[in-house]
Amino acid sequence: MPPTSALPPATRHLADRFAYGVNDALRADLRKGGAAWFEAQLRRSEPQTLQAELVPLWFPALKNPAPLNALLDRTGIRPSRVVAGELITQTLARRVLSRHQVYETMVDFWSNLLYVPAGEGRWFSYRPAYDDVVRRHALTDYRSLLQATVVHPAMTAFLDNDLNRRDGLNENLGRELLELHTVGRRYTESDVRNTSRLLTGFTLGNGLARYDAGRHHRGRVQVLGFTHPNSAADGRPALDALLSYLAGHPATARRVAQRLCVRFVDDEPPRAVVEAVATAYRRSGTNIPATLRALVRHPQFRAAQRSKVWTPSDDVVRSARVMGLTPTGAPTDDSFVHSLARTALDMGHLSLLWPRPDGWPETSSDYLSASRVLRSWRHHYDLAATRSDLFRNVRVSSKESQLPRTWPRTLAQLVDHQAERLVGRPASDALVDAVAGALGVRPRHRYRDADALPDRHYQLLRGTVLNSPAGLQR
Repeated sequence: MPPTSALPPATRHLADRFAYGVNDALRADLRKGGAAWFEAQLRRSEPQTLQAELVPLWFPALKNPAPLNALLDRTGIRPSRVVAGELITQTLARRVLSRHQVYETMVDFWSNLLYVPAGEGRWFSYRPAYDDVVRRHALTDYRSLLQATVVHPAMTAFLDNDLNRRDGLNENLGRELLELHTVGRRYTESDVRNTSRLLTGFTLGNGLARYDAGRHHRGRVQVLGFTHPNSAADGRPALDALLSYLAGHPATARRVAQRLCVRFVDDEPPRAVVEAVATAYRRSGTNIPATLRALVRHPQFRAAQRSKVWTPSDDVVRSARVMGLTPTGAPTDDSFVHSLARTALDMGHLSLLWPRPDGWPETSSDYLSASRVLRSWRHHYDLAATRSDLFRNVRVSSKESQLPRTWPRTLAQLVDHQAERLVGRPASDALVDAVAGALGVRPRHRYRDADALPDRHYQLLRGTVLNSPAGLQR
């Protein structure tokens, strides 16, 4: 029999797509019903966990102003790679600990769409503050999010808009704004030039962002049906008008909907669900919660169970959560959350480290190499143990808390229990046989209590379950 913690398949599917692993706390929330949980998540009405609230205190230097970041990098006291590493590690820690899982998922989604890497370029000093902006708008509306991110100094530096001026256009940001952030490849070169003209004036100096009206191009512009006299010295209202227009454009609605559906439905989502999501996006005035409601209520979403896989960055977070591992701090580089970042990088995917402005691919097929799978398997076995060199600054749940409450249990029953806990489905006969082979005992072997299950058997049991094909599927 499945354990009492088993969730309805539809509820588990919703959580697998919009959360980073179902741990005991999330399982308790989900018992109220998937729809109720999702609605509460959109409003963030449930109180945040204390552990998640404390995460920013683990990385206080991320609050440094940009000029100080630049100075510390130049003097070698705090290099840019350290800032990038701390931002990434803080991001993973929040995903492990936060009760607001839908929010963290959408922060990741928008960070990948409106992408600025946490690398070592000249934008690094502004990148932590950019993260704050994305987080502020992640569950508001796309219009506000677009307006806040496009003019942010991190985006300005990353796409060279500080080199853009009325007497010498730099079209990098103008082109990517159209192609990647809004309408896609349906623009003309004239559209790019006029968009770039409205972006003039936003510049950087002495480590600070500023608006220089003297650099702004004045004169009538037309972009994809949008027109504006652009006659004022201060061009910011004209740019806001363009960004509002682009955010609400039907092509932007389809592009955002397509990307959402590739992330949350399928690598090749059916046209019907994409159109439904795009319609909700436009009718709601780019409202993000309304758009997400249309997605999760669509039959094609409900029918797409286990059609996606966990990316490496998501996998290391999910594994920590379902294994009952709770980070408690990050004082040194060998702390648990730092090890998660290194492991994801070793697997070939680490959030915020894609080098190009298009963000990491959302398609699952990009994360299924043999080397990635083998490294995932090794990591799962490491986390399944009761002791590990990785377990520094982390609270490890007791073996008793992760196993059934009632005993005795056969090995087959334990495998089924762990399959429900770790991957959200009953164990197949093949999985039971695989675990039995790894342990060298029969499926009917009985354990009188948790102490009768040796630590090595406990590790192999959980690691093998998470390494099953179901453990990769999302």
